[in-house]
Amino acid sequence: MELLPFSLFLLLSSWIDLRVNRIPNWLTLGFIPLSLFYHFLWGEGLPFSLTGIVYAFIVLFPLFFFRFLAGGDVKLGLGVAAFTGWQVFLESLLYGLIIGLPLVLLLAWRRVGWQGFKTTFSRYGIILGTRRYLAPVEGEMAGLKVPYGPALALGAALAVGLNHFNIFTLVS
Repeated sequence: MELLPFSLFLLLSSWIDLRVNRIPNWLTLGFIPLSLFYHFLWGEGLPFSLTGIVYAFIVLFPLFFFRFLAGGDVKLGLGVAAFTGWQVFLESLLYGLIIGLPLVLLLAWRRVGWQGFKTTFSRYGIILGTRRYLAPVEGEMAGLKVPYGPALALGAALAVGLNHFNIFTLVS
């Protein structure tokens, strides 16, 4: 039963990110205090959530700084860490990154098709051959903004599920 708010958080953030390519602050920043409150009263304790938030910030802020993740994805990770703790957060991030590549390629394929993929890889071949930068053109995969929140949410759901049922854990 305690996983219901977490599941709704993941589903809603994924759905919104797929629809508008953005995860709203009211959702992520609202879930973090809710997680703190839950763990303070009934869960593993306030240090459990706070440690998760600190670890998540340490890991995710450089990814945000170097533009690998957007701000909403980072706040989604902070929400996951506040609820699951640092160990399951690290697993969920790993799973999210593994799930993310095929998911991003699938979403990009859906938007630009085979021609967009061909154009992108041709441009990369020219860049490698000439050692000169060519900017992405319209309809190319490299110019797309593809939501990564659903991949992170799927990774979090997988990590929580595997840990909850004691099937598999990477961090002990």
